[in-house]
Amino acid sequence: MEQWSLYIDIEGFGQTYESGSQALVSLGALMEGIYLLGSRYLVESPDRIFAHQVGDGFIIVGEFGRESLAEPVSIAILLLRQIVLAGGIGKAAISEGQFADVVRCYPKVIQEAQARTFGGAFPLGGGVMSIFPVMGTALINAFKLISSPDVPSGALLVAAASDLSRLPEETRAEPSGAFAVIDWVHSSPPRVAQLAQGAKLRNPNSSIVASLVERYTKGNRVNDEWRDNTLRFLHIKDAT
Repeated sequence: MEQWSLYIDIEGFGQTYESGSQALVSLGALMEGIYLLGSRYLVESPDRIFAHQVGDGFIIVGEFGRESLAEPVSIAILLLRQIVLAGGIGKAAISEGQFADVVRCYPKVIQEAQARTFGGAFPLGGGVMSIFPVMGTALINAFKLISSPDVPSGALLVAAASDLSRLPEETRAEPSGAFAVIDWVHSSPPRVAQLAQGAKLRNPNSSIVASLVERYTKGNRVNDEWRDNTLRFLHIKDAT
């Protein structure tokens, strides 16, 4: 069975980066949430997670594949809530695939330079080169899903429509063409509370999250389609 994968990034990062600190605050909330999950709670096999930053987002991969998608769905819901608590908003996609260390496939000179250092960065004369040491269909499939032009715009959590039957109980989701859109504001799989408690992360109730999402749509420059999709798929009544 292929590993589950979750790609999650910050919506509006490029547009807000130069206008203040919110873009980095949002990214920091996502980064901290992932770190606390992996270091405080999901620390041992078979529950370990592997996370790699990709621009303004992260690819998170589970150690093993699972019949149910309860784990990635619950992690995604909790992390999207951490972002909105920090004043930002995110989007995420759940998929599956393979993930592996690909450094040994890089040119010999790169392998040798990387082997002399710790991590993926090494000297480039007076500068620095950093490389992405892992690759695979787990990243490719999740990224293709979140960036597909057929996926509705908005602060959404999406999966393939064919995976609707694999979503955990107490998950609110609906099909949209070939995709399933999960209401991360009102869904409450029991695993979300377990993850929050184990990692000591905040897990606000749906009314608080809904008000924060609505506040974001009113306080930021977003287009009408993005705003309407966000409010509709997350079942938030527009008070305007």
